Amino acid sequence: MPYLLVDRRRRSQWRRVVRAVRDGGASAVELGFPFSDPIADGPVLAAAGQGALRAGTGWSDLVDAVRDAAEVIPTAVMTYANPLFGRGLARSVGELAAAGAGGLIVPDLSWDDSAPWRRAAERAGLDLVQFAAPGASARRVARVARDARGFLYLVSRYGTTGRGAAAPRSPLAPIVAAAHRARPDLAVLVGFGIRDRAGARRALESGADGVVVGTALEEQLEREVTPEALGRWLRRIGPARRSGDAPERTPARSPGPAPRRPDRTAAPAAAASDGAGTGSDEAGRAAGA
Repeated sequence: MPYLLVDRRRRSQWRRVVRAVRDGGASAVELGFPFSDPIADGPVLAAAGQGALRAGTGWSDLVDAVRDAAEVIPTAVMTYANPLFGRGLARSVGELAAAGAGGLIVPDLSWDDSAPWRRAAERAGLDLVQFAAPGASARRVARVARDARGFLYLVSRYGTTGRGAAAPRSPLAPIVAAAHRARPDLAVLVGFGIRDRAGARRALESGADGVVVGTALEEQLEREVTPEALGRWLRRIGPARRSGDAPERTPARSPGPAPRRPDRTAAPAAAASDGAGTGSDEAGRAAGA
């Protein structure tokens, strides 16, 4: 699942970029809303977000971007808690759902504090994604997974998004297994430390259903590659798939006004990378380290 930062300077290319990542193998897309204090973002995404804010990117740009993306591919929104609170939680999630979003990702919201958010999201028709940290116990992972909607975001390492130490390999498998035992229908996506096909394959060997690509993709966009070149780059990551007999699980609902499906196993999760706007020690604690 690729992470795309909403930036009004990219408005003219937006539809082409979304179609390109879909054609590059993505089964869903995560749209990031820039924020002034992005505690989870590493240097690349933080700088990109500040640039988008300086250019005047605002809530209406996010809603327009969601509307365009959701016509092409299942779409989730990543935003920190403050923009939603400032606008009003019920109003915000209602507007995102009306635009076609299927999921909501809030990296500075802990599972322990998420009950009002889950209720608001459910009323609006959004799936509130939950997080699991690499140090979470099996018991906590099971509790979080039972409340998760859309997918479970597994943070592969502590620290902010972007380049850093290689994502851990073996410790993730027990977390993924605990989540799947608690919710066999729930997709588990791994983020952080995944920049190429080899990194995606290592994450999928943990039993995860997909990965999230953000910082590496943002770096491609900053090089001003064409949308078509971006899709080809993503496809080089995307072919890595989890093998075995376990059921494939989809990370998001279908876009548009179609009713919710009780079965989320229709499509595999696509590859993505380390910067889905979720990370840092703070995000790890929110995830339940």
